[in-house]
Amino acid sequence: MNDPFIVMYDRYFDDIYRFVWYKTGNKWDTDDLVADIFRKALQSFDTVRLKEEQQKRWLVAIARNTVIDYYRKRKEVVYGHDPEVFGYVQTAELLDSIDLRQDCLKLSLQSLSVEEQEIINLKYMTGLKYAEIGEIVGKAEAWLKMKVHRMKQKLAKFITECMEVQQ
Repeated sequence: MNDPFIVMYDRYFDDIYRFVWYKTGNKWDTDDLVADIFRKALQSFDTVRLKEEQQKRWLVAIARNTVIDYYRKRKEVVYGHDPEVFGYVQTAELLDSIDLRQDCLKLSLQSLSVEEQEIINLKYMTGLKYAEIGEIVGKAEAWLKMKVHRMKQKLAKFITECMEVQQ
């Protein structure tokens, strides 16, 4: 017999881990937070009665709120800064720890605004669909599609210019 929670855990663990790791920039905090996220999910799993297609969005919402709480408790967020996106200031450290062969890619990702980094994380790190991202961040699906299209153009231009300078 397959436990539905274990099936969900196995299916989405990597996505949730990548989402949190991108927000925190270090393995130890990520390990702790992901464990806490799945503990919270287990505690309410039987009461929420989710359809399979809703599970990932639900876990990402729990992950997002858990990361926000984490930064609020650490009191590292300066007054006036949004703790929801604070973790992205540590993205540079995370990218430095990854052996990226293209410095231009690293620089281009760091050039994105905090909002753009959040969208990239939700779209490409967790693999959410535009409609799901829209529900999480409170933006229309059409707006998100246009934003991602423009971000891709911006990144392509940045990378091209960077590569030309390095030659």
